[in-house]
Amino acid sequence: MENDDIEFKELSPGEIKEMLLGIRYIFINYPPEKLKEIIWQLYRGWVYNSAEWVQQDDIKDMLLFYDFITHLIDDLFEYSQYLNR
Repeated sequence: MENDDIEFKELSPGEIKEMLLGIRYIFINYPPEKLKEIIWQLYRGWVYNSAEWVQQDDIKDMLLFYDFITHLIDDLFEYSQYLNR
C-alpha cells in the first residue's frame, strides 16, 4: 500500500489525548535505554534462532530496522518530554 492510498480520519480530542498518554506511559515504565536493550535482545534472539536459514540481506534489513526503531524511540521520548513541559 502506497502512502497516497491511505485515508486519514480526523481524531477527536479524546483520541488524541489517549494516544499522548500512551506515549508517556511507555516511557514511565520503560526508559529509552531499557527499550533499546529489549529491542536489541529481540534482534539477537532472531539472529540466533534463524541462523540456519537466514540470508545476509535479511540480517542487514533487520539491523537497519533495529536502527530505525532506536531512532523512533529517541524521537518519541523527546516528544514525550516536550509534552510534559
